[in-house]
Amino acid sequence: MDDDRARWLGIRWADVGLAAVVVAVILAGTLHIEQEDAERAIDALAVACGVIAGASLVVWRRFTLPMVAAVGTAMFVYLVRGYPGGPALLPGPIAAAFLGYRVARPLVWWVGGAFASAVVIGQAIGDGHLGAAGIIGTGWVVAAVFAGQVAAARAERLAAERERRALTEQQAITDERLRIARDLHDSVAHAMATINVQSGVAAHLLDRRPEQARSALEAIRQASSDVLDELGAILGALRRDEGDAPRAPMAGLDRLDELVERSRADGLTVTCSVEGDPSLVPPSLGTAAYRVVQESLSNTRRHAGPAAEVAVSVRIAGPGALSVTVVDDGGTRVNGSRPAVAPGLGLGLAGMRERVESTGGTLDAGVRSPPRRGFSVRAVWGDRT
Repeated sequence: MDDDRARWLGIRWADVGLAAVVVAVILAGTLHIEQEDAERAIDALAVACGVIAGASLVVWRRFTLPMVAAVGTAMFVYLVRGYPGGPALLPGPIAAAFLGYRVARPLVWWVGGAFASAVVIGQAIGDGHLGAAGIIGTGWVVAAVFAGQVAAARAERLAAERERRALTEQQAITDERLRIARDLHDSVAHAMATINVQSGVAAHLLDRRPEQARSALEAIRQASSDVLDELGAILGALRRDEGDAPRAPMAGLDRLDELVERSRADGLTVTCSVEGDPSLVPPSLGTAAYRVVQESLSNTRRHAGPAAEVAVSVRIAGPGALSVTVVDDGGTRVNGSRPAVAPGLGLGLAGMRERVESTGGTLDAGVRSPPRRGFSVRAVWGDRT
């Protein structure tokens, strides 16, 4: 049999092996059955019934009902002829089990009933009476069908579990990609905001005060160096195997002072207060809190300008309970207008909210109510802050 025909019939090598073993057992056993006085002698028809029934098992996956019909017919003929019981009847319970495995209820019980009827009626005709054979024949058919249904239910549970694990793994990969995308956005946006501000300062001071322009260029160099280091760490983490740690750089509250100092170097007036012990904060929350401050300062530079005043407040009430508040004063206004907005990616607030909510917190961000000016961002984790 060629491969194309085997695929069309739904035949696997395991099915061929099973059918071959059953046929071999039937041939070996049936030809050596000793005849009793009330039984018909084994002849070619008896052997043919057993071989046909055993060979039919090879197509049980795709043609389950025709297979059951073939086995049932072969067994009916064998029993009606009054041949002695033996290996030729072996395909019967196997076919019934496959029926239970492949066919859904209630059809399986209608077909199973017809199969059992063929066995019982054939036994009754062959023996000339209906006795214990009817109960036994019905019993093994029901037992075999039920066993097949149990096996099918277990296979379905295993398939559902594999699908659930695959979906969970895919979701974990998606979540990790989103987390890395947020890290890239936060790092690049922060560095680009610094470079944008300092390059403008350097261009303005290059001819008039070159010594101050040098400081602006140094800030640009430092910002670009920092973001390149962080990008390198992220790319390095992506190349590592899963067993390596850490998977990605983890900026936390311990680096908050560095962040504030870089913002001050960019011209922002930043005050920062931290209440509580940062070591109590889990790493995931610490990273999320750091990114909230980082993105808020970047947004202030882009939208309020370098002369804005910013107040950063971090309160830690215990493990998993902290709040982060970043408030700016709106920056310097010229003729009643806000400073020009530097172009951004437009994903900062959305990414910030996703990051906070993914770690179990809530985020409120928006323009402050009049008469106050500026923008306020507040992230809260836990109920004690």
